[in-house]
Amino acid sequence: MTDILVQNAIADVSNQIRASSQKVNYSDAFGTTLKEKVKALIISSASSGPYTPSGSASSAYICDLSHVQKLSTCACNWSGSGTSATSCTNTNNPWTNSTVLKGIPQAPDQTSVSARIRAIDPILNNIWNESQTQVTLDIYLAYVALKDTFTAENTTAVLQNWYGVGLVQNIQGARLSNTNYIKVCAASGAWVCGVGATCTWTVPTGVTQAKFQVWGAGMGSTAGCCCGGAPFSSTGGYAEMTICVTPGNQYSICAGCSCQRSCCSNETPGCGCGSGVTGTGICCLFAAGVGCYTANCQNMNFMRCQIGAGGACHKFQNPYCTDSGPCWCSYNDYCFSNSCATCGVVPAYPACCEPTSCSCAGLTAVVKDGPQNVMFGIIGGGCLDTNNYGYHIRPPIIDSDTGLAFASGCCIQTFSSGSSCGGCNGWQWGPTAWHPGHGGAGTHVMGGDNSHKGDYGRAGMVQVSWI
Repeated sequence: MTDILVQNAIADVSNQIRASSQKVNYSDAFGTTLKEKVKALIISSASSGPYTPSGSASSAYICDLSHVQKLSTCACNWSGSGTSATSCTNTNNPWTNSTVLKGIPQAPDQTSVSARIRAIDPILNNIWNESQTQVTLDIYLAYVALKDTFTAENTTAVLQNWYGVGLVQNIQGARLSNTNYIKVCAASGAWVCGVGATCTWTVPTGVTQAKFQVWGAGMGSTAGCCCGGAPFSSTGGYAEMTICVTPGNQYSICAGCSCQRSCCSNETPGCGCGSGVTGTGICCLFAAGVGCYTANCQNMNFMRCQIGAGGACHKFQNPYCTDSGPCWCSYNDYCFSNSCATCGVVPAYPACCEPTSCSCAGLTAVVKDGPQNVMFGIIGGGCLDTNNYGYHIRPPIIDSDTGLAFASGCCIQTFSSGSSCGGCNGWQWGPTAWHPGHGGAGTHVMGGDNSHKGDYGRAGMVQVSWI
């Protein structure tokens, strides 16, 4: 009998909506105001409100990326075995399609609030079907009006999950606060050329938690020679830690430098130094720099084994390819051998042969720590066709401002003619095109140009945020 009465009430509301432009009479359907109805629905689903990090629900955290095998599969995509490298068009990758880092929590808007509340109650959803714009607005207004009510009642779960009140989400890759934070690095023009920085941070009055994010310095690139070049050099490692802190405590901070060497093809590229933080409650917080200048082939071989391709790697080539690609030379560069073609896309891949970063806090200080909060550096990939034309992929890096992949990360540096490009010209792209911890710009040489030079690695950085 009750169901029949409710359905009749819905029919009355539907007729009213069709007959006039007046607001919906929710009392006829629910026997109470919409505000009270929305309140009841919010309470019934207190733990699943609309405050969620950006990105898809299946997005991976950095903890997944600290595993070498998972990091390999989260790098820029590659083509399958035997793919002809005549076009090199496969540039989509998980770093740029919002499936790797969740990012900073987003405030719910009218649409998301309405959808979440309607999903709890099918009757309200049926009413919405009759007048979508009006009902969406009505639900959102009721939602906003209820915030003070829940604040007065101190309904913690509702306030946190539905309104974000008191919600402290330690999203990996993102800072704790967008108002209380500092960045420790050299001046904008200096870190681009590899200059590091140090300082001492004192915990301000009233602060109870701090998050330290550390980027190691990237490695410089080399120029290559003749018909050759080099991919974008490895980024530095990454580490983060969130701990309980006491006002007045001091922490020593070091943002590592990258050797300022703009070298010609027969010289060793500049190495990157690590960045780190020491102080009360920290056992180890360190993001490794990059210094193994002959390890590109070794790192690529490790990646091939991890994804199941197997086999030794002696060329700059698609990981599933065994019969093409320019040969690796002495300084992470490549040169023409039997073919220029890479037989498909070479992905950005982990610098897993470099020193390991660390994140370890004392038991009395820990809020969130452990090896899941570190990440290897990443080496750039690319694609070459039989004409030695194609592109280089700059490896992704975490953006300190958004907690997502840096907007220009995994960018494509294309080349189709000319004697040389990239390399020492990379620093002229300016600070906005780079992020601390990036490696030097990729280089590509044609026509026997042996005078071109490599690029500096970008210095490291430490970001501290607090609540």
